[in-house]
Amino acid sequence: MTLALTSIASFSRYLRSSLLDALAEDYIRTARAKGASSRRVLYRHALCNALIPVITLLGLTLPSIVSGDLVIEFIFNYPGIGLLAVEAAVNDDIPLVLGTTLVVTVATVVGTLLADIIYVAVDPRIRYVGTAS
Repeated sequence: MTLALTSIASFSRYLRSSLLDALAEDYIRTARAKGASSRRVLYRHALCNALIPVITLLGLTLPSIVSGDLVIEFIFNYPGIGLLAVEAAVNDDIPLVLGTTLVVTVATVVGTLLADIIYVAVDPRIRYVGTAS
């Protein structure tokens, strides 16, 4: 609950800020001038563009979700990978510390990859084209 509340608060504030920036753009004014409904302008035009920075934030937050917060797991004595990493560091269990570090590293790479893949679904202007040597 502690991790979820802080994450929800930061994501909602970040999305609000990004959405306000998107609503001030020229293409929103153009869509309204063409007669698009305010619902269509909000969901189809503004939200799609406002979600791009939030997706980046979500992809980079995945390691925190996987590992949990070390401090919160330690304080509440909640069994998770964060508490395991702390106990391994206290007990000088180097292979276990390396293992938990590897899990968080893989989660970082997977989160970044998923964010890049979701970009294409949210914004069709983004294309990944292989370069020829």
